[in-house]
Amino acid sequence: MTSLPVTHASAARRWLAERQVVLALLLLVLIAGLLRLWNIAQLPPGYWYDEAHKSLVALQIFRGQRFPIYVTDYQGIEAGYFWLLAAWFRLFGPSAYATRYLAALIGTLTVPLTYWSVATAYRSHPQRRWLALTAAAWLTFLLWHIVWSRIGMENISVPFFAVALLGLMASAWQRQRAWLFAVAGAVLGLSLYTNPGARVLPFQALVTFAIFSQGDWRRRLGFGLAFLAAASLVFAPLGAFFLSQPQWFTSRLAFTSANTRAGGLTAYAVNALNTLLSLTFRGDVIPRHNLSLRPIFDPLSAVCMLAGLVGLWPQPAAEGRPSLARAHAALLVCLAINLAPAVLSDGAPEFGRTVGAAPFVVVLPALGILFAARWLTGWPGRALLVAVVLGAAGWNLYDYFYRYARQPGLFDAFEVGQWTLIQGATARSRAGVGYLLLDEPALDHPATQLASQLAEGDLRRVNGSMCLAYPALTTSPVVLSTFSTWQAPLAERLPGVPAETVLHTPEVYPYGALFRLPAGYAAPASQETAIATIGNQVDLLPLTLPANPIAPGTVLSMTLRWRVAHPLGGRYNVFVHLTTSAQPRVAGVDGEPCGGWYPTDGWHAGEVIEHSLQLTLPADLAPGSYPVAVGLYDWQSGVRLPVIQNPPREPDRAIVGSIQVR
Repeated sequence: MTSLPVTHASAARRWLAERQVVLALLLLVLIAGLLRLWNIAQLPPGYWYDEAHKSLVALQIFRGQRFPIYVTDYQGIEAGYFWLLAAWFRLFGPSAYATRYLAALIGTLTVPLTYWSVATAYRSHPQRRWLALTAAAWLTFLLWHIVWSRIGMENISVPFFAVALLGLMASAWQRQRAWLFAVAGAVLGLSLYTNPGARVLPFQALVTFAIFSQGDWRRRLGFGLAFLAAASLVFAPLGAFFLSQPQWFTSRLAFTSANTRAGGLTAYAVNALNTLLSLTFRGDVIPRHNLSLRPIFDPLSAVCMLAGLVGLWPQPAAEGRPSLARAHAALLVCLAINLAPAVLSDGAPEFGRTVGAAPFVVVLPALGILFAARWLTGWPGRALLVAVVLGAAGWNLYDYFYRYARQPGLFDAFEVGQWTLIQGATARSRAGVGYLLLDEPALDHPATQLASQLAEGDLRRVNGSMCLAYPALTTSPVVLSTFSTWQAPLAERLPGVPAETVLHTPEVYPYGALFRLPAGYAAPASQETAIATIGNQVDLLPLTLPANPIAPGTVLSMTLRWRVAHPLGGRYNVFVHLTTSAQPRVAGVDGEPCGGWYPTDGWHAGEVIEHSLQLTLPADLAPGSYPVAVGLYDWQSGVRLPVIQNPPREPDRAIVGSIQVR
């Protein structure tokens, strides 16, 4: 009778402790979500090439234009993240930053998953819930994991699957259920659709299977077959693809490890050392991946990690509890295997390739805290440990939200300048007109293509290397975004329009500019008298020809200017002819305006298009005066558009002047 109150009191304490842990975990998940989502459109700044590529392919999947089992763009990449992002588009609508929101969600969900997996793997630990909670807390604030949770990349999927496999494997052996092994196998199969870094996970799964295994060989064989069958079934579509096209299985791996393979054992040893040192001494140097050179652990976390390593030393098993040796072995194996991609590839330590190790590395400082708690008794000791944990959290947050945000190199790493120009033009296109006057690489950039695909209004893309296009007369507000190369020519053609300069940082120089034109603005070109009207739709504006005689064989560059009254509606080529009264075509050149980058079927009413053609004079051209004729023709039929010129000259060619040949 006297033991009953004690039993009830013990049960009540356990219930209260478990409730506290659950509430603390919920709070951690909320904090993790806030840290990974807050201000995510501005930090990291800009919009990186690979993020844009993810969104562009996902948009193609969403629109039914592409159904990849493996994305063969560039060196190839697994397709799982693209499909997840396409599903996000289906639920919430396509947007540029959806890829970051998806990465943040995966990173956030990894926090409670880490708690469950650690608590499961360390079931025999007397304080397993507090160990798991402390590990989850460290992951919540870990700079390494925050960085990759806020970049719209598939790398963040690897730690999610890696830690899930640890928990599933431990749970399957503890509960001795074949269906749990099948679930673990299915998760392994799914993980192989995420990222090349996940290709180490089969090794993690097999080794942890062996570590946690128990029972006779028949039981092990049966569970192993359930696991392998499920993994093979889920992986089968991708496996069949690799069997049919084996080059894609190795292409990316070969590309990312070329220098290391050439360096042999020495290079692998150096990579291994650099990867180990990245825990506490010197981290990834790439600003996009990390606060450059910052190790994974801040100094406080590093001390806790060292204490955790000491705590791994074999201890006598508590009464009624098995040894923790298996859990420790599984932890170290998972950590080592997920660090292996950096050892095997170039550029170690490369934090993007090893982020799968994040949920395991945080268990070490958590073990260190619990190990220290055995020696630091009483409230002063416990207060010190709490201060260490909070100090480490604050250190990581300061390093990311203050130091990382201000470190040199982010402007280029995340292509901030180009994204600023794109956003300026696309934002205006929703309620007016947006021009993107860029060069060919920038127009081919996935971010530009994505912006064009997602544009809700009038967004016009112009290759500034080939031509200029700008409004002569605006009927609605216009923003013209351009690289600094064309800022001065546009300022000359758009007088009175203030230019908002986009500056490169931290090396300060002009990167580009945004011209904001109000509705009703009239450029000088709108008042110019046309030489001729072609097709009753476009005016040919005066052009400059050489005032002095030129020699035969000269390459004559002429800039043609067209003012659009009404859209042409078709795709036409422009021609320039050198003529005489006796010979309609002494020399000539023709081609699509702007080199095909801004064809006539994309010209808009109220704008001016300028482009150049190079006319080569014959080497044996006789001295004299030669009229220059210009026109447009249908490139398929050869039919020229009619010309109206005052005084009338020719029905389908505009005479724009003449040149003297000496």
